[in-house]
Amino acid sequence: MPADPITATTPRDGTPGRPAVALDLMGETPRVRTVTGLLADGAARTPGAELLRFGDASWTYEQADASSSRLAHRLIEADGVAPGDRVAIMLPNVPQWPLTWFAVLKAGAVAVPVNSAYRAADLAFVLRDCGAKVIVTDTEHLPLVREVASGDDALAGLRIVDVADIPDTGIPATAPDVPITPDTLANLQYTSGTTGFPKACMLTHDYWTRIARDCAAAAGLGGDDVLLTAQPFSYMDPQWNTVLALTAGAPLVVLPRFSASGFMADVRRHRVTFCYVLGAMPTLLFKQPPTADDRDNHLRAVFCSAIPAALHAQLEDRWGAPWRELYGMTESGIDLISPLADPAVVGSGGIGRPVPTKRVRIVDADGAEVPAGTPGELTVSGAPMMLGYWNRPEETARALRDGWLRTGDLAVADDRGEIRLVGRIKDMVRRGGENVASAEVEAALETDDRVVAAAVVAEPDEVLGEELKAFVQLAAGGTGDRATAEAIIARVAERLARFKVPRYVEFVADFPRTPSERVSKPALRARAAEAPGTTFDLRDRTSSTSAASSDAALSDTAAEHVLVDVIREVAVITLRRPSKLNALTVGMRLRLAALIREHGTGERARGIVITGTGRAFSAGEDLSAPPTTFAEMRETFETFHDVTRAVIETRVPVVAAINGIAVGGASEITLCCDARLGTPQTTFFQPENARGLTISNASSVLLTRIVRNHAMRIVLGSERIGAEEALRIGLIDQIVEQDDLLDRAIDLVHAWTPEGGNNTALHLSLLRPSSEEIERAFVLEDAAADASWNSGALTAGIAGFWNAKKPATTTGENE
Repeated sequence: MPADPITATTPRDGTPGRPAVALDLMGETPRVRTVTGLLADGAARTPGAELLRFGDASWTYEQADASSSRLAHRLIEADGVAPGDRVAIMLPNVPQWPLTWFAVLKAGAVAVPVNSAYRAADLAFVLRDCGAKVIVTDTEHLPLVREVASGDDALAGLRIVDVADIPDTGIPATAPDVPITPDTLANLQYTSGTTGFPKACMLTHDYWTRIARDCAAAAGLGGDDVLLTAQPFSYMDPQWNTVLALTAGAPLVVLPRFSASGFMADVRRHRVTFCYVLGAMPTLLFKQPPTADDRDNHLRAVFCSAIPAALHAQLEDRWGAPWRELYGMTESGIDLISPLADPAVVGSGGIGRPVPTKRVRIVDADGAEVPAGTPGELTVSGAPMMLGYWNRPEETARALRDGWLRTGDLAVADDRGEIRLVGRIKDMVRRGGENVASAEVEAALETDDRVVAAAVVAEPDEVLGEELKAFVQLAAGGTGDRATAEAIIARVAERLARFKVPRYVEFVADFPRTPSERVSKPALRARAAEAPGTTFDLRDRTSSTSAASSDAALSDTAAEHVLVDVIREVAVITLRRPSKLNALTVGMRLRLAALIREHGTGERARGIVITGTGRAFSAGEDLSAPPTTFAEMRETFETFHDVTRAVIETRVPVVAAINGIAVGGASEITLCCDARLGTPQTTFFQPENARGLTISNASSVLLTRIVRNHAMRIVLGSERIGAEEALRIGLIDQIVEQDDLLDRAIDLVHAWTPEGGNNTALHLSLLRPSSEEIERAFVLEDAAADASWNSGALTAGIAGFWNAKKPATTTGENE
């Protein structure tokens, strides 16, 4: 938090401010409910007050009202614009943009903002889709507009208006006599169209005035304030900022574009007290070199969508003003705001509380509300809300269900109702059966001082389905080499679960962005496909703090594979990571469980055989990348649990073909199987107790069921059990020569699944331990794991393992 606490209604110079809308009146129906009415009201009450500021040029209420009225008359009388007609506006951030918007609304027409960066195809689509009657543009864009209009028969009647040719005299300076109500359609606001063609949200005058009232009340804005916007006017933010200025009676400073290096200098020069930023802007601002005059500004509040949680406190401290989260969409305006008076929200990652006129729910795919702590889709209802998508009833029906808007954002609420975003439903990477939110990984990457911005996408992978690729923009002076990629990813590995850590890194100079300053991932993928850069594959990264073990892991090029082949109608699943004694990563365990479920229904295979390559069935958990946080430890246990559940849930026999050493969690996996065949080299070893670990695969049930009174010495004594002893006590059912192991396992599956009608599935359900027994064991084992972690025994045991004088590789233990 800033060193000097700042309230919402006290300017930095200490002069008391008077908010235009009291905080306790937030959510009440605005006094003036049309954009045109607000402009007329301001021109009548304070005609000489400043409304708009572009550089050194300034427009008063009276000037803006008169100029926009003249243009409204021109549109009606010269261009035939009637109420409900669509008028496109294709202009950069110049004064004529908001003045044209006011004029279109005064004519009772519908404004269609067009991104001034559009090329022919984008422009043609929008003009056709909205059925524009007129487009207002400037000299720079006239050639493009004329080219598009002349090349499309559907646009033959389009009127093209150059703002430079609009006379400012000889036309009435009073608004035309056109009735405007709160429900009058004001905008067709096209979304950025990151998936498919853009859709136009139908927004009324009431929509804009409610957004402005909510924000003015939340920020305590009044006539003593100065607002600033830097996004393109074709996007909705500068538009609601304009209506916010009308509501607060404060001037709005409009920058030609966002510049990270010049933004705060403009804030100081114009004595700005409030601004709204979003997307990558906070990170880009923070990455600028600190200066002695960072806190030499008049900022009282900054509202932002997607404040980087890790930077939140530092953003406030650096510029001496509170930053608060504002959540909303083009479809719904403002939905949630974090209170200025609540410092507890700083760094929490929360997205605010619903404004008084909104309700929020987090639901599953069927629309049912999910319990606290469970991710689901954030849905909102209330006012304001779009009327729907222009000419897209089916899209509207999908987005708006019984008055509830499906945002497409994945969110989770805690027991107190605090809401955090965890990603976009479509912006997920499905890695080894685990959903990874790109936004979470991007946030972790951007906490690194070397990183300006990052974007995470899915890369196809033959083993895990999808892998994570990070596109990274480095700070000035950064070197985009492998060493930098490894260092950045190693830092991420300290913060996130291992399955969330990117495998690939590609450095980029910049990112293609949408008008809202979000990274356009479709454009990024297209650019990478057309002109690919150097991609670093960090498959064998390790989070070990040991430089030696890190170098060894990075030099190991063996893939982390869990493979499956169907041999004689039996699914043979092979763990193939021999250089690591087939040690299992989280991704491998997820993949293993997924394959067992896929082939365990009886529809694709008569049974399943699990085996390994080299001299090991598996060394269990990969101790070269041990859990570094409690969450990672819990994830380790849960993924082992998942393998057990997958085996118990199958309807076919599952046989372990134990080709060599089976250590720890891998030894436990064999206990889940219906039969275990070994070779003369088979060795069971459960060193957990000596390593501060705890059993995790319901061994507390399975091991005692199989070997009874031998369980204590196996677990507590950490004994190695050779093949003959394993056969004697029942850990394996038969010893087979290595060359015959796989065939004998497949033969056993065939013997247990005779041709024709059989009751194998029924008998398996009777002979296996029940799911209830397994789950009860999981609960006890989880509690033991938590105690081991909290006592320090687990981390101490692993450290002792690596510090042992005799290298683990010479003893056959887990590398």
